[in-house]
Amino acid sequence: MSQMTAIVDKLLTQASSAYIPEGYACEKILPEVRVAQKSGKLAKYGTNHLRIEQNYIGGRGEYRRVEAITRSQDTYTVEGHGVEGICTADDKANLDSPYECLRDETLGLTTQLMIEKEVSLGTALGDTSTLTNNTTLSGTAQWSDYTNSDPLGDASTARTTIQDGCGRPPNALIMSWQVWNQIRFSGKILDALGYKYNRGGGLSHDELAVAFGVDKLIISEVMYETAAEGQTSSLAAAFGKNAIFAVVPDRAAPYQVSLGYRIQQSAPRRVYKYAINNPPGSTAILVEDNYDLFLSNVSAAYLIKNAVA
Repeated sequence: MSQMTAIVDKLLTQASSAYIPEGYACEKILPEVRVAQKSGKLAKYGTNHLRIEQNYIGGRGEYRRVEAITRSQDTYTVEGHGVEGICTADDKANLDSPYECLRDETLGLTTQLMIEKEVSLGTALGDTSTLTNNTTLSGTAQWSDYTNSDPLGDASTARTTIQDGCGRPPNALIMSWQVWNQIRFSGKILDALGYKYNRGGGLSHDELAVAFGVDKLIISEVMYETAAEGQTSSLAAAFGKNAIFAVVPDRAAPYQVSLGYRIQQSAPRRVYKYAINNPPGSTAILVEDNYDLFLSNVSAAYLIKNAVA
């Protein structure tokens, strides 16, 4: 008998293998508005105050009476999201380091909620029936075709369309890591910034933002599992292969243009733990989030679908 067969395998305590997503974009795209009620209304103003009215006065002429302000509302509805897991007494007693049942379970449940929020927004912003200002690229028009595509021309169209639709040009470009990983090596963009032959490693976030005429570049790095439980793993990007130009304020405020708001009824992702007796000695862990991803002004965005192959 080999000596090795008599040795019990021990887990490494300094390292473990897991994909824990980072680089979430959802909560950077929609400014947070904290509310107490499940539903309510967002106050909106029309565009009458932008209309040119005859306003010359003279002598005893009366000032012309106009309706400068028109008002309307959009309704939001906060929905609850929650998942639960348990740690049994056996789990607590028999899992060796680096496993730790309560910590691991909380991390897993929290990740599921965060990924669901990310994918929900990525799906909505990738839907041409939601963002009706859009174009779908294919073949040589896709930005991954460095020779024939025209990313800067597509960007110009997007910026113009947004300003024509909502009054403000976009200040943000949202894309998945998959799009960013290809567009940063586009020869046409490198050339436009003077780096065609001497920019090892591709363009930085700030340089791409300058090239696309926006203040900030928001990249979603999140991958999610598309395979059913028990099937071979198949990961996909939460924001697909799309790029979205949008008006994205840093914070919510009155009298502003914004693609939308993240209406939160409580702080994002609250965790509860309590003892249960089935199985005996177990602990239940609940993670919840209550929000509405409220797209209140789709004219403030432009979708470039399938930006890369």
